[in-house]
Amino acid sequence: MNTAGTNDPVAEDRELPAGAAVLVTVLAAVCGALVLLLVLHGLGWTAPGLGWLVAKGAVKLGVGGTVGLIAAVGWLRARRAAGRQDAA
Repeated sequence: MNTAGTNDPVAEDRELPAGAAVLVTVLAAVCGALVLLLVLHGLGWTAPGLGWLVAKGAVKLGVGGTVGLIAAVGWLRARRAAGRQDAA
């Protein structure tokens, strides 16, 4: 299925997987927010409680990232184990 709007059959092979697309989108949003905060800081503008919000987000990201990584490793192990049982 060609959804790129071109007649190039190779264009479909170059599309990002859904997980990678989500990761790129989130990374772009975080970088955009960081640039906005840096510009506002350079102008001398501050928001009350911003440091608290950033610290709270960092804690959530650290805990969520660790839990997500552990869950992903467990899922991959289960998937590989199921693949080995099917091959046997």
